[in-house]
Amino acid sequence: MLGADGLHSAVRRVTFGPEQDYLHHLGLYVALADLPGENDSVRRSPMYNFPDHLAGIARYNDKALGVFLFRSGLIDYDHHDVDAQKMIVADAFGDTTSWKVPQLLDAVHDDGEFYFDSVSQIHMPTWHEGRVALVGDAAHCASLLSGRGTSLALTGAYILAEELAHESDDLATAFERYEARQRPYVEFAQNSVGDGAAIMVPTSWEAIAERNERFPLTLDH
Repeated sequence: MLGADGLHSAVRRVTFGPEQDYLHHLGLYVALADLPGENDSVRRSPMYNFPDHLAGIARYNDKALGVFLFRSGLIDYDHHDVDAQKMIVADAFGDTTSWKVPQLLDAVHDDGEFYFDSVSQIHMPTWHEGRVALVGDAAHCASLLSGRGTSLALTGAYILAEELAHESDDLATAFERYEARQRPYVEFAQNSVGDGAAIMVPTSWEAIAERNERFPLTLDH
């Protein structure tokens, strides 16, 4: 069996134990909401910061998403309860009337496919047990701060398939070779997050000003 079921992998939980044994929380939460009425011919992706928070609009192709990031320790919530997740975002940003935050919160309320999760990594000493192996975020989530989640999933799946083809009668060897080849890419990605949180979600107005001096931005009002 292969577990490719993401950060909150049920296969990992059943085979290796509770998620909290492997979760490394990076101190942020992320939310995405569809913005069907947001059109911009120049495809700008503006963002607005206030301490410990980021709200923005991400555009690609003909689609636009409202983006939220905020700092928080681990929150106890039901991963299947979308209304509860929307309430967490509303509580985090609801006192803010600046920029387009109220409109973005309206989009959160209206989006039936709203996305919300912690910005976390998965650190495991091994990704296989018996006839079960994990791939992608289930095995080694590097978080959005790494920018490498998709590439890790693709390389991991390719390497695992290649090793299974070579060792179809010896799963243990195939899984071990898969891990040996994939783990260096994973460790690089997980270690690359660096000061990404400090850049994207500064903790004070002073830190926001310093960030803006380091990375000049085009402000959208």
